[in-house]
Amino acid sequence: MRHALIQRTARLVDQFVDAYKRARNRSTFPHKGVHEIVNLLFPGSAHAGRGAFKTVFVVRSRAKVLALKTSNSHQIMKDWLAYHSLPKNIRNRYFAKIYWLTDHCLLQKYGRATRVPDHELRKLKSVGKEYGLRDIRPANIRKVDGRFKIVDASLSE
Repeated sequence: MRHALIQRTARLVDQFVDAYKRARNRSTFPHKGVHEIVNLLFPGSAHAGRGAFKTVFVVRSRAKVLALKTSNSHQIMKDWLAYHSLPKNIRNRYFAKIYWLTDHCLLQKYGRATRVPDHELRKLKSVGKEYGLRDIRPANIRKVDGRFKIVDASLSE
């Protein structure tokens, strides 16, 4: 299994989130608590940003730089389904590779934020439209392994 140590550690994050929700009798995701736990469990990790639903941390596995996304299981599953909506033979060409997911974590290739040329944006939007993806915009595209790839998208409903 790829990045098995990170996955085992991510399961500890899952346990923390579940215990927090049970103790507080809440359904909201504890972003601040997860931030502290991730810093503790993944030394050298960095907070990369937070969107409306997900928090992203940069973690390292040997020479690879990866994104650990944390959120409610529903939001994590949405990313997984969006990634798997693309056919297997072109999935990693247009979408940053997702290695695995746990209840509240997802591990994905991390890319460099850079300006997205108009022709690349049009190409990725076209692919997204063909396979039922939406919310493909420059903020959700990064340069991964020298190519512009989608790092976050939603399935059309």
